[in-house]
Amino acid sequence: MVDWLPYFFAGLLVGAALAGIVGYKMLVRWQHAASDMETQLRSHSFELQVTLDELAEKNQQLEKQSQRDALSGIYNRAYFDRQMSAEVKRSRREQRSLAIILFDIDHFKKINDTYGHLAGDQAIKQVSAAILQQLKRPGDKLCRYGGEEFALILPNTTLAGARQLAEQIRQYMADNKLLLAEQHVSLTLSAGCYAAIPQPATNNDEYIAFADTALYRAKSAGRNQVQSYPPMAASDCLDIPGEVNEH
Repeated sequence: MVDWLPYFFAGLLVGAALAGIVGYKMLVRWQHAASDMETQLRSHSFELQVTLDELAEKNQQLEKQSQRDALSGIYNRAYFDRQMSAEVKRSRREQRSLAIILFDIDHFKKINDTYGHLAGDQAIKQVSAAILQQLKRPGDKLCRYGGEEFALILPNTTLAGARQLAEQIRQYMADNKLLLAEQHVSLTLSAGCYAAIPQPATNNDEYIAFADTALYRAKSAGRNQVQSYPPMAASDCLDIPGEVNEH
């Protein structure tokens, strides 16, 4: 009688060895597959992050473009409305004076009629650049309010400080000619100033209305001058102890 037990155990050992080899190969393949999958996931994750970063950058660019006036490059009317509302709320909370200046290019229609509308566009650009050159604080925001009119938001500034800056800008424009249509042209500005600590019911319209009243007075009085609401003498625009006047 053949003793089959040795063969049986030998078969078990061979089977176990083969199973171990097969299992090991399967484990190696699984590890390779898992490694490949992890590499792909990392690659996809990196590509996704790059795409998200590019989208975020494009959104920021679009947001900036939506805030800028296409012609002059300064802030536009929509930005002015939002920024002014924010500054009114902050000034009310901090109980600090907020000022606004409205500038208007004198006899702008005459520039268009005499030199052409392209020259008028050049005037808008050069006036914007000239006003920006006179600003010293990053918090002061210049906006194109409409047509040939500009609005300057001045946080933490009194009426005296606003008028002093407006006069500085007006004088600069009066002293320097612009190059329009290859000709040096004299151009002047009229300005209206208003400043106050916002009250609970204060809104943008109040500031605009009072500054516009002052601007209308400046133009009615002969243009190329600065007026304020309420009216104040030019001598009152000097630095006043205890008042905010950082320009």
